[in-house]
Amino acid sequence: MKKLLLPALLVALTLPVRAADQAKPAGKPVTATFYITEVKCSSCASSIDESLRKLPTVTKVDDLSESTGFAVITFDPQTVSYHQVAQAVFAAAPVHGDAYVATLKFTIPGYAKGDNAAKVDAIFAKHKSNVRVELKNKAKGEFLLSFEPLTVAAGKKGPQGWNLDQFVSAIQEPAPKGLGLPIEVASEK
Repeated sequence: MKKLLLPALLVALTLPVRAADQAKPAGKPVTATFYITEVKCSSCASSIDESLRKLPTVTKVDDLSESTGFAVITFDPQTVSYHQVAQAVFAAAPVHGDAYVATLKFTIPGYAKGDNAAKVDAIFAKHKSNVRVELKNKAKGEFLLSFEPLTVAAGKKGPQGWNLDQFVSAIQEPAPKGLGLPIEVASEK
């Protein structure tokens, strides 16, 4: 009887776990380049790396050093948002006194043509509570995106704050959903 009971108990205990695994499929990881200020030494890079690895689904932090000025980070945006990644960089213990700031760079090649600038700026305005977008070169459509402090929604599961996918969709999806403009997010991979 004990020989039959133990296997039955093990099967009963693993069934709910398997059902839970199937109910919440893992998202597809992305690899994104975050440009990071104030990284002056290997201790700075270590502090940021340690902070980022506390986030669930962050599996890689590559190329972060005082000489690169960026980190190539792999994570699941269905679990952790770009905003949360940037917040983890900011939350890292600053070695030299100044907080680390993570930004994204992107280009919208058609930004300066016709009334595109006004339309794109209207999309930026919708995101102003989460991000600041600074125009670096109007003719080339080059931008720098900085993150506002993250406000976490109590009780909300999943990613918090701003995520790149919504932003990119609003710009590159064809009308009427988006503007139908190409957008290129800078990458150092």
